[in-house]
Parts: sequence; C-alpha cells; structure tokens
Amino acid sequence: MLNACPSVLLDLEDPGDDVIARFRYQFSHVAIQALKMVVDPQWAKAIICENFEDFIVERHTGTFSAIQVKSRERHLSPFKLNELAVEKAIVRFVRLDLRFPRIFDEFVFVTNHEMWIEKESESNLVWLLDEIERQPTVKRLRATNPKKIAIDRLCKASGADADSVIATLSRTRCNPQKQDIKTIDRAVEHAIVECEQCSDLQHRTVLRLVDDLVAAAFHASSKGRNTFVPSLYAADVDYASVFQKAALQGKMLGREMVQAIIADRLKPVDEPLAITDLLEHSDLPVGLSRMVQKMAAGGVQLARINHVQDLVRSFEALKVRWATRYGGDKAKEMVNDLLARTLTECVEAHVEAEAAASGMSYGSSQFALMKAKLEARYAREQATLYGCKPDHLIGAAGLLTEYCKVWWSSPFELLAEA
Repeated sequence: MLNACPSVLLDLEDPGDDVIARFRYQFSHVAIQALKMVVDPQWAKAIICENFEDFIVERHTGTFSAIQVKSRERHLSPFKLNELAVEKAIVRFVRLDLRFPRIFDEFVFVTNHEMWIEKESESNLVWLLDEIERQPTVKRLRATNPKKIAIDRLCKASGADADSVIATLSRTRCNPQKQDIKTIDRAVEHAIVECEQCSDLQHRTVLRLVDDLVAAAFHASSKGRNTFVPSLYAADVDYASVFQKAALQGKMLGREMVQAIIADRLKPVDEPLAITDLLEHSDLPVGLSRMVQKMAAGGVQLARINHVQDLVRSFEALKVRWATRYGGDKAKEMVNDLLARTLTECVEAHVEAEAAASGMSYGSSQFALMKAKLEARYAREQATLYGCKPDHLIGAAGLLTEYCKVWWSSPFELLAEA
C-alpha cells in the first residue's frame, strides 16, 4: 500500500473546489447572457460584471437588468426569503434601485437550487412577489400578516420605506434552475450552438469555446483591465477619471468582444500540403482523367500535370480536414469560396493566354499566368484564405478543371474513363 500523501489521497473536507465551482456557475451565466448579444444584436448593449451587482445587462434603450447569482448544493434546503443570503440580495436590489431611480426594469434572483414555496409565509419569496403583483401595498394589513412581516423586515434591513421596497419587488423575479452547479457547462454549450457561426461545430471545439467565454467572464469579473492603457501613465491627465474608465471597460463584455473570442477559436490554422509520389510516363492510364486530358491537350508539361494532381489530392484532403474541424456546412462554404476566387483567376489567365497564342497551344503560358495571378491574390488576401497557401489554390484550379469549369485549350470531346 502506498504511503499517504496528497498525490494519492483525496481531501473530502476542503471546500475550496466547491467554492470555485460556484464562481464558475456565475461566470457561466455571464457567458450565456453575452452569447445572446451575438444571436440578437438588439437584445443588449453590454454585460457589466461585478459592478454594483454580480452582473448587469445594459440595454440599447438605456435601461438595465440586475442579476444576483446564488448557488447551493442540491442536497441542502431551498432558499428562503428570511435567510441572510436572500435578504441581502433583495436589499442590494432595493438600494440599487434607490441610487439609480427609473433605469432598472428588472431584478433577477438566479439560483441553481430552488425557492422555498411550501406555504404562504414571510419565508416564501415567490409567494411574496405574486402578492405584490396582485396588490402592491401593505396598507391596512395587520402586523401579523406574513406579507407585512416580510416587507417590514426588508425595510429595516435596507433603510428604505415600504413603497420603495414594494416598487423594487414589483420588478423582481426568481429564476430557480433546479440543477447541479456542475451541469451549467451544458447550458453554455447550447447557447454557443445557437450562434449562426457555431451551429455546425465539432463538440470539442464547442467545449473549448465554453472555457474561452467563461474565462472572459472571469476576467471581466476580476479587478483588472483587458489591455494596456497608456493614458494611465501620462502626467497631464486626471488619473482617477482615466482609471475609472479603464476599469469599467475591463468589466464589460460587448458583442464585438464575444464575436472576437468565437472568431479566434474558429480561425483556420496554417494548412499543410500533402504530396504523393509523382507519376512517370508509364504510369499514365489509357483513360486519362478529365483534368489530365485537358491540360495535356493544351500543351501543359507533364511535370506540371503530375504536380497539379498532387495538389488536387492535397486540396481534397483539406476539404476532409475542414469538414471534421468546422462541420460540413461551414467546410462547404469555405471550399466554395476558394473555388470561386480561384475560378476568377483561371478564367482571366485562359482569356489572356488564348488571345496571345495566335492559334498555337497555350496551356503552358496559361499555367504560368494562372500561377502568377493566384500568387498575387494570395499576397492580397492571405488573411481571408482560411490558412491556405498558393499551392492549395493551384489544387483548386485542378479540381475546377476536373469539373470542366476550366479549359487549357479550345473545348473538345473528352475520352471516356478507362
């Protein structure tokens, strides 16, 4: 038996990992709200983290929603209004409403657990909110009435009058999730695939995006800034105001930031080329492929034809990698985009070479023109070519030749496949 040590013994008494899991639950809710901005740009302007509340949703209308997130192990009892954690949350809502009057249209108490609803009493927040919606006053209620007891308790804790407390509660709602805190990742996954650009992603890519977005929520909820702010170190500025602006920027998640996180995870890698053994003259079959027939008829050198065959295979392998990495629909969109851009250069090269040929074979000069044009396009558009190299584009040209979109001579009757 191994000697007892931290590397072989699990500590079941240290609550530290549970605390971290509860924080991740909050950050995951921030990520879900932030993703809504990608799905619907009009839904919100920004998510503000750990500034007056756990997080605040800023609307384009200038109004706000304040959200408090409370988590608890599922085997523990549901949340009651008269327990400290819930009371403090409601008191913060009331004080926030008083500090910024008429700009909060909603206050939300979110929990992974449940709300206690066993009977109508001062411990039942859900019942109290329903009662306030039905009758937003405690006037003429007896001191023993549970509604009045609850309101009086909140007034004492917040230092606000009954009308102010009721006004805040009239815009407050509970959102009990009834789930273990560790299952929140699945909710973030579902929110990710709701985004159009993420609907066809591999599951492993979605999982990486979950971590990326939760990390962004963590950083926004921490004391820090996303970027270096040079003006903080200038001698002729009001440091306090510049610091406040920079700190607030660091606490905000906007639509552009979320889209940038997604785009960074989805950006193509620098794609490799796959080269097979070159064909010899004796290896050429009697029934040549359409691409080989057409290029040979145009007078393209055999070495170039062999090389293009390799590049076509490399391009086909690239299509498979993209389908695996990005999903079928996205891969098809990327391939079609490359084919369309390649076809433009192929057509221009064909027209120019044919015009200069004076009736002679022009496939070789067309190849040189096409290669130069594709390399020039690569130089201009490298950032939008999905990590492809010029050789991938030549492979695409070979595929277009096989599809009969590109000719290297005047069209002719192709031989049947052997």
